[in-house]
Amino acid sequence: MSFTDKALHAGVWALSLPPLALNRAVGRGLGRLAMKFDQRHRDIVLNNLTASFPEKDAAWVQETGRKVFEHIAQVTTEIPHLVRLSPEQILAQARCHGLDNVHQALAKGKGLIMLTGHFGNWEWANIAGAMGLGFGALIVARPIDWAPADRLVNGWRTKGLDSQVVPKSRSARVLLRGLRQNRMLGLLLDQNVDWYDGEWVDFFGRPACSNKGMALLARSTEAPVITYHNWRADDGKFDVYFGKELPLIKTDDKTKDTWQNTQNYTKALEDIIRQKPEQWFWLHQRWKTKPSQPWPREKR
Repeated sequence: MSFTDKALHAGVWALSLPPLALNRAVGRGLGRLAMKFDQRHRDIVLNNLTASFPEKDAAWVQETGRKVFEHIAQVTTEIPHLVRLSPEQILAQARCHGLDNVHQALAKGKGLIMLTGHFGNWEWANIAGAMGLGFGALIVARPIDWAPADRLVNGWRTKGLDSQVVPKSRSARVLLRGLRQNRMLGLLLDQNVDWYDGEWVDFFGRPACSNKGMALLARSTEAPVITYHNWRADDGKFDVYFGKELPLIKTDDKTKDTWQNTQNYTKALEDIIRQKPEQWFWLHQRWKTKPSQPWPREKR
């Protein structure tokens, strides 16, 4: 471990020394300040909420926007505890629901694809969910540009478990091998992608470009797909949910199947977000890609 790695680890460790409740209180305060002074992200959040919930009035949008900022800031102040706490202590701050859904899916022997997104505290739930099950997953993630930070994050993502972080850019072969070994895969499907990587599907009443990789993987392997999400509860603990298996559309028309399954997966995420919209990552420009886009070579 380099000096930079040690210094970064020590700094994050120090941030975890205050009680979790105090860190959360600080996070809520920082979130309110961020909403007040960070105009760029405030506009993204409020515009996203306004367009996604046209039936809600301006007061609801402002109140929910404030809660979004408070929530994201709390996630930030909670994360240092993942460095210091043991996996057992992390699980003690969570409740797992639907574990039987995982075991039933894996009983088919084809592996399992977990459809998830940036709900609640997704980093905390990764560890707590794996501890609740007794085994980890292959987690697809884009490497962080700064190597020490990437190593730090991957350290807690695989803490005390058999989980493995798979770089997004070269994940296909590793994921296929994992499914053949009857392992779980964790795939995020709530982020914008370029049009040549995705399918245009409906998301909160607007066309959104969604990654089609999960649909292609599920169709080719027939691995079951379930939803996986978490919410921060009023008592401070995290409720981690493993959903029931989603139906797989598989006909002779691969192109249509890919679109339909991507749409179904995106709708499942939307249904989850509508439960607690203040605990989803509305800061992301989910609808950034537009239906008319230049070819990659034209961008240069």
